[in-house]
Amino acid sequence: MAIKSSKKNQSKICIISYDVIGKNMAGPGIRFYEFAKILSNYLDVTLLTPNKIDIDTEGFKTRQYKIDNYKSLHRYVENSDIILIQGHILYYFPFLKNFKGKIIVDLYNPFNLESLEMFKDSNMEERIRIDKNNLNILKFQLTIGDFFICASEKQRDYWIGMLNAMGRVNPYNYDSDSTLRNLIDIVPFGIPSEPPLRSNLSIMDVIPNIKEEDIIILWGGGIWNWLDPITAIKALWEITRSRKDIKLVFMGIKHPDPKLPEMKKCMEAIKLARELDLYEKNVFFNEWTPYKLRHTFLLGSDVGLSIHHERIETEFSYRTRVMDYIWARLPVITTEGDSIAKMVKVENIGEVVKYENTNQLARVMESMATNKSLKEIYRKNLNKIAPGFYWENVTRPLVKYCVNSYCAVDKRKIIELIDLQNSKISKIIKNNFEGCSNVLKITSNKYRDEKIIDKRDVGKIFCLEVDDDFVILEDEDSKLDEIEILKSKITQRAKFDGIIVSNAFSKITPKFFYDLTSVLVSKLKRDGLLFFSIPEKRGFYKLFGEGKKDDRSGARIDDFTIEFILKNAGFEIIDKGIWDKIEYTAMSSGENGMDEIYGKNELFELFEIKLSKEEFKDLKLLSRLDILDSEGLAEDKTVKGKLKRYMYFLTSMYFENLRKSYNQSVKAINNNIQVQINREINELNRKNRERLLLIYFDIFRTLHREIKSLGYDISSLREILGDIKPKSISGLNIDIDQKLDVLLRDFENIDRIMGLTVSNKYYLAKMT
Repeated sequence: MAIKSSKKNQSKICIISYDVIGKNMAGPGIRFYEFAKILSNYLDVTLLTPNKIDIDTEGFKTRQYKIDNYKSLHRYVENSDIILIQGHILYYFPFLKNFKGKIIVDLYNPFNLESLEMFKDSNMEERIRIDKNNLNILKFQLTIGDFFICASEKQRDYWIGMLNAMGRVNPYNYDSDSTLRNLIDIVPFGIPSEPPLRSNLSIMDVIPNIKEEDIIILWGGGIWNWLDPITAIKALWEITRSRKDIKLVFMGIKHPDPKLPEMKKCMEAIKLARELDLYEKNVFFNEWTPYKLRHTFLLGSDVGLSIHHERIETEFSYRTRVMDYIWARLPVITTEGDSIAKMVKVENIGEVVKYENTNQLARVMESMATNKSLKEIYRKNLNKIAPGFYWENVTRPLVKYCVNSYCAVDKRKIIELIDLQNSKISKIIKNNFEGCSNVLKITSNKYRDEKIIDKRDVGKIFCLEVDDDFVILEDEDSKLDEIEILKSKITQRAKFDGIIVSNAFSKITPKFFYDLTSVLVSKLKRDGLLFFSIPEKRGFYKLFGEGKKDDRSGARIDDFTIEFILKNAGFEIIDKGIWDKIEYTAMSSGENGMDEIYGKNELFELFEIKLSKEEFKDLKLLSRLDILDSEGLAEDKTVKGKLKRYMYFLTSMYFENLRKSYNQSVKAINNNIQVQINREINELNRKNRERLLLIYFDIFRTLHREIKSLGYDISSLREILGDIKPKSISGLNIDIDQKLDVLLRDFENIDRIMGLTVSNKYYLAKMT
């Protein structure tokens, strides 16, 4: 199905390439160059590169940035709707974490696995540093991205595992799309739909020692440390024992990007070719082949070669050179172990060999190079599969996203929370700064804070953006004092009616705040207002700051010191606050608000337990004690018997009273047992209820503390949580526990790494 885009309302996308793009370029550069060509049919595309592009760029704009100057990139992405990034670009430009639009991350190249092999011969300390740095960059990418693309299903499995570890596979993204294709999809490396055309230039013009009748086996692309050119050269050496007309050509040995180090494997390959007396005779090394001239090598060759070692990198790689072989319909020889090898075998477009098996590789190379009927079968199969790899076909998931771009659901929730926080600050500022004609706003994130103050409420706004880690330098003898730098940026302007410092400085020491206040006082009119918010320390600075030396005066400033310095500088504090107020507007109104949120449970269903007499078994009391009815006493009619009967009568009266007393005591004990048991059970019930209340209170207090630290009230939070339909004015029929848990736990990485910092406290002061 065709994807349509309105030319009248095109989104703007900046494709930021870390790799060189031009006449000479490698896989990552080629990929982004082709992306720019395809996406220019649907969007307003700007391709940003570290070099000046010297090839055709019809249909899209190009701009050059400098690695050591973030402003060269900043001004181009500022007004974009989407950015597409890859590789180490975030290491040099971490400010991209604050990009206000959508972020696409291309994960087709798992550079962390490549680096394990690339720097294998370095010392362990350096290797660990590089590995940790790569992992931090990957975490950064996986956290801030809205949409991810990779090259194969195998890679997708790998990246989903990483996304899951970063908390991005969560109920919000799952409910949005249970397949997670809206979060990460596959965009393989592609090929042009136009077939390669023969030109007047041939491979023999580039390499004079090759003859027209020679059979060429082509090693497309560069020689990287994770590949295996050694086995290929040894295999050719075996072939040369019987025939000399099969030649091995390495298409490029020097990467066009000067940032990349020289590969050890490349030097070993050249050395081996010399030792076997094959160099410039049967094995040829070309420096690098321009992108537009690669068809000369491809069309002049008979077989394409892609040989690698058994490494973890192999399992998740996607050999782009094989795509060029498919484009030129070259039969493929590749090593087992990766997704490309599976495709070669299933589609029958070449042969798959075992790792480092010189004899097998030699036999396959000779057979494929000379067997014309076998090559014809491979070419027919190549013709069948080639259209599926055309750039316009493989990029469909990317185009689909760009035309109808969206923020990742989980990331959008956090951003909405930040917007909510900004709205609270905005309300305070509007109520106090409205009518000011000249306002200075100092912030560490212009994108995040652009809505804090409405330009319609004030006159001119001079915005000064500072770095997140703007702190006092440790070196007291340094020529650059950061306070002086700040002062120099505002000193040429007239005095301001108001100054707003919004989350600008993450580390505030007493000395720094004193110096900063002195600068601000000098630029503020009499009766001018100062709003100063102090953020929580979060974000990318903390993540990447590991291993950095802390400054000597790193103690965080306290509230008393802030107020003392402000008053000493001539300020009157007219308002201050901490974002810890939780409003229960809808929750507390109504008798059953809590029940409607939590539902009926043991806490609210406990009641007085009353015991019934029927539950007790009747006790048998003593019946009448009449000893005068004994037969022996009745038959004795003598005087002695009468006297005895008289004495027994007196005794019977005594025992009868004793019996009655005993029965009354037993009845009293019976009643008392019921009362005692009832009291004890109800006391236990009361204690358990108190314990449960304390447990629930602790749960609520923990949740509220988490929310308080972000500064949100419950009523506003409900609107953000989503899928909430108010049941009544008095409460909500939702499982808010689960939603808050997802919000506060799964979003932890996004909040931390993106540096979506919110104010912890604020001060509003007036010059006196």
